[in-house]
Amino acid sequence: MKRIYIITLLAMLAMVSQAQIARSSLYGTTKKNQPTSSRLWLELGAGSFTGDLEKPGVALDLGLRYTHMFHENVGWDVIKLSAQTDTKEFSDMLNVQLKSGIRTVTPVLFGNSSLYANFSAGYGYYTYIEKGGFVWEVGAGINITPNISVGVNYNDANLKVDDYFDIGDYSYYDKVKIGIVSLRVAYGF
Repeated sequence: MKRIYIITLLAMLAMVSQAQIARSSLYGTTKKNQPTSSRLWLELGAGSFTGDLEKPGVALDLGLRYTHMFHENVGWDVIKLSAQTDTKEFSDMLNVQLKSGIRTVTPVLFGNSSLYANFSAGYGYYTYIEKGGFVWEVGAGINITPNISVGVNYNDANLKVDDYFDIGDYSYYDKVKIGIVSLRVAYGF
């Protein structure tokens, strides 16, 4: 009985030491494949509007951001410039936003892929109501490669309006709430 116990104990120790070797090689690839420097990203999103808009079309979102990674898992979106519009009222509806925020990235999960989450806040100007105000956005997704990511994003704005007014299919009084839920693809240079 003692021999079986000792053989089982030695087998368990051998498996634990093999797991440590496999784990150290996994973390070695994480550091090699994860970007830890500053990068410029081009973002393109499509989705739908939420909030006070009546009968909107498809929301389009085009953005440019500069991200500085402090650590392989934590970065700062130093500046995010984006513009959103509606396919139905393309020339009338233009939202221009300037934001800054934080980004987190997981270690490499498989291949070169990792997960990310981001939060940013800033100022947005809405040309169709000629008002600006505080905007924020939150997103999450997957970095398919170190240069390409795909994710889901929510962008929100609450704007105070002085008077009641009517523009095309849109009419507002006192406060306007506009949100965009979009699927976003990004490419890093």
